[in-house]
Amino acid sequence: MSSIRSIIAVALTAFAFSGVSAQSFQVDASHSSVGFKIKHLGIATVAGTFKEFDAKFGFDEKTNSLSIVDATIKTKSIHTNEEKRDSHLKGGDFFDVDKFPVITFKASKPVAVKKGAVVKVPGELTIKGVTKPVVLNVKYAGIAKDPWGNTKLGFEADTKIKRADFGLTWNKTLETGGLLVGEDVDIKIEGEAAPAQ
Repeated sequence: MSSIRSIIAVALTAFAFSGVSAQSFQVDASHSSVGFKIKHLGIATVAGTFKEFDAKFGFDEKTNSLSIVDATIKTKSIHTNEEKRDSHLKGGDFFDVDKFPVITFKASKPVAVKKGAVVKVPGELTIKGVTKPVVLNVKYAGIAKDPWGNTKLGFEADTKIKRADFGLTWNKTLETGGLLVGEDVDIKIEGEAAPAQ
């Protein structure tokens, strides 16, 4: 009998944590940003953003369970405040935006979050048709209502990837022996989401 109770308890816990009862949220792009930083010449840092993106996820406020993260970024929207550099980044040496128009991140494993704390959210990142496991460090900022009564959820997320892992291998060797473009890319996401319509 005790073993049956244990099985039932495990099943109920799994159901409650599965995200079935989670509300679907969609990122509000007007109050969110997707940015990145990378070393240049080994002595400076260049920052950029992607202007067009969309993301949805499930969140259960009762259990603070985050699940089913599904994000898409349009590669043609890359912006580094330098037109020539942006054109190069959109071309075949880098993102090849005509052939690979989107970057995606997907995570389905439910993760319990706590306001103000950083949690690990594992998922799969796809760039230029290459999919690799990536862990996002997600900080849940809480839920609030705006002056018009709309529910808003705040969050931050960051991770670091090696661009060569995703086929972004273009580079130039410097006279000093270093590289023009750094190998590591720091990604930073800051956002606000609302219940999906």
